[in-house]
Amino acid sequence: MGNSVQRETVKEIIAKRDRGQKLLHIERIVLTVCQEHADRIPTGFLFTEWIVNRYGYSCSEAAADPEKHSDAIVKFFDEFDYDVVFPGIETTVVEAEVLGCILKRPVDSNPQIVKTAITCERDVEELEEKVAALNGRTEGRMPVRLELFRQLAKKTKGEYAVIATPMQPLPVAVQIMGYPLAIKWMQTKPLLMHRVVEACAQAAIKFTQAFKETGVHGITSIAAWNSVPYFRPEQLWEFDTPYLSRMIQSASPLPFIHYYWGLRLLGEDWTRFLVRQASTGTFIMTNLDPDPQQGPSRDLKTFRELANTHHKAYAVGVHTELFKVGTPEIIENRVKEYIKKLYPCEGGCMVVPCAIPSGSPVENVQAFIDALNKYGTFPINLSKLG
Repeated sequence: MGNSVQRETVKEIIAKRDRGQKLLHIERIVLTVCQEHADRIPTGFLFTEWIVNRYGYSCSEAAADPEKHSDAIVKFFDEFDYDVVFPGIETTVVEAEVLGCILKRPVDSNPQIVKTAITCERDVEELEEKVAALNGRTEGRMPVRLELFRQLAKKTKGEYAVIATPMQPLPVAVQIMGYPLAIKWMQTKPLLMHRVVEACAQAAIKFTQAFKETGVHGITSIAAWNSVPYFRPEQLWEFDTPYLSRMIQSASPLPFIHYYWGLRLLGEDWTRFLVRQASTGTFIMTNLDPDPQQGPSRDLKTFRELANTHHKAYAVGVHTELFKVGTPEIIENRVKEYIKKLYPCEGGCMVVPCAIPSGSPVENVQAFIDALNKYGTFPINLSKLG
């Protein structure tokens, strides 16, 4: 879709919103990505273990069968008022397996890497050869992943945004090497480390193109290894940011969202980190961990203003564990608290759980969306927020 068509689409959705009409879920996401406000603050989450369990499937069963996986997601949308999910059960390991890792697949949780692919320079040469020959559509479990998004695009009938979930270069590099070796090579063999990340970037671009061909509306990268709990900002800016930028460019014109964690660890430097990460071309600034820890990352007003200044939408995460161990009242109060801190929530605001853990009570899942409808419907009523 060309830029002029996109602008006209956004204008039409805004006009629909201003007439007081309820927006489609995909329309909320479109406005948010474009730094506009919708009729209600939209929400979604990463990973789908809770969803498939809710509708009668084990994780391994759903991961191997796109029909069952997509069926569970559609049933979830029919039952709950969430706007988007970023499908994942095997999301974080498919690329690593294609590039040589050995996995263990438990019945009802995400697969685990039990053997890495890179231990020495010769392994790097083999990786480069593997990537050069890579198709990106036919290897490993990639055909199953691609079929899931084709099914979702068909079954959601244009009412929901379908967001594909490839991994980004540095996290895949860390997976296929293991974290201790990645740290060691960053410090003692940086050129060799760059070769690994470069190969992973080339693979990521091929996988991204394959996902684009399924008819998705956007791309997000689900990864934890691109975050400050694991690496210093300088390491991320050297080994993550430039490679991620290329992957994001390859997704164009689709919007690309990537996530990072651990802003509280940066002290006063957290705003500089966010601005640098936003330079990758991501459409949304993310702050997924204000909940468990006190610190600068809980300054949600500054976070909103920073995103607005740099013309980015912004997502704030409600602590995942609240869904499993909290109560509906606690969840409602947390949503209320965050909306108040983000008020007036202009410029493309999202409030999301990072994920819904397996075993979370249905009442908690419902309480979150009920609270968002109660407090996050525009125009937001400040008196309701207390």
